[in-house]
Amino acid sequence: MVESARRGRPPRISRDDIARTVLDVGFNELTFAAVRDRLGVGESTLYRHAPDRDALVRIGLEQALADVAWPALAGPWRPMLESYAHAAWQALAAHPGSATEVARGVVPAAMAALFVDVSAALMRAGFTAEHAVLSSDLVFDLVADNRRATEHLDELVSSAGPGRARISADWFVDEAESASGTSGQSDTASVSPRLAPERAALRESVQAAIVSEPLAWFVAKLDVVLAGITATLAPQSADT
Repeated sequence: MVESARRGRPPRISRDDIARTVLDVGFNELTFAAVRDRLGVGESTLYRHAPDRDALVRIGLEQALADVAWPALAGPWRPMLESYAHAAWQALAAHPGSATEVARGVVPAAMAALFVDVSAALMRAGFTAEHAVLSSDLVFDLVADNRRATEHLDELVSSAGPGRARISADWFVDEAESASGTSGQSDTASVSPRLAPERAALRESVQAAIVSEPLAWFVAKLDVVLAGITATLAPQSADT
């Protein structure tokens, strides 16, 4: 009798249960059915907490951000902003597919709050409100865009075989040559004699970028952005 009564009760789930399940399923494989089945609940029960897939994504992203040990919002502005960029990059890297979701505009409230907090810290360091917002936007856009590109490149790697070295830069240079009306050559064995020096150098550099460690390439880009902020947006003080 007791077992029969219990069988009719809908299972209770919390927002935390959903968040952890979303992260367990993974953003690349995220569907309502996958979350529902793993939680062992009906569709209507899950709908009470998340009316659509985007809501599931936001719940998962909020948990992913909450799991991060964020740096202190204090000290000189450049190392503070740099440390936040690194922490945000690692947070997205820990959950493949998350940057692609962010890039398409699925942004949880926690991410917006993070942006405001960092911008406020820049203002306390002497930035104007306009320059603080622009600087934060530049850096966090770079984080999301770099991680999204890495995720898409990883998809190519999985189909091409192990290691980024299996992806060739030939398609990149050849497509550029075709678009400009020149004849592209994809035969890597005879590239040097037939390409102008700048084409060969570009092919080599693009290949190096493709096979580089993702974080190292991000750090190189971040250094350029921070240098630009220092030169054009940051307050001119001993800190800069």
